Amino acid sequence: MASTEATELLLFQGDSITDSGRNDAPGGLGSGYVAILAGILNAREKGARPRILNRGIGGDRSVELLARWKEDCEVLKPDILSIMVGVNDVWRIRGEWNGQKYVPLTEFLANYRMLLDRALSSGVKRLVLMSPTTIFDEADVEVSRLLDEEAQAVKALAKEYKAIYVPTREDQKRLIKERPGIAWTLDGCHPSLSGHAAIAACWLRATGL
Repeated sequence: MASTEATELLLFQGDSITDSGRNDAPGGLGSGYVAILAGILNAREKGARPRILNRGIGGDRSVELLARWKEDCEVLKPDILSIMVGVNDVWRIRGEWNGQKYVPLTEFLANYRMLLDRALSSGVKRLVLMSPTTIFDEADVEVSRLLDEEAQAVKALAKEYKAIYVPTREDQKRLIKERPGIAWTLDGCHPSLSGHAAIAACWLRATGL
């Protein structure tokens, strides 16, 4: 990715944190970390300037991602695929939402493997796996534990598939602890502008782009 020409396609996939209102934003990138990354990469005089697509959908679990994978990944033929999913898989343990139920770790992993296998089969050259972001609720120990387990599972998948691992959850937990005076999320889950900027910075550090 040394060329300054926007020849490679970088696709971001996930839930509302990736979505960030993309359908109502110019260019369809939303107002979150994807848009921030697009701005940084496009502003560079040298280095990678890939074309960027955002196909995150709010509320999605690994189940919904898998159901729309053909039209929202495979037929798009991305060169680089970045995925952040898992918060909703865990969040539903608090109760169903729109018919969605909690997704146990074994099922989450099975879904994730199918996503990766199908992506690679369709021609994706590089994978970027982001750990699910923090739901900062100290009273809900179970949700935090389940998210930690998911993050470790995604990290293991990244190693197995020779993908780049972006420690988004780990970085947000560190920032919340080190700089508690900053509102990193709007509601304990969805990032604030600072939270999205932190995700973008973490992504850039991990990928080296």
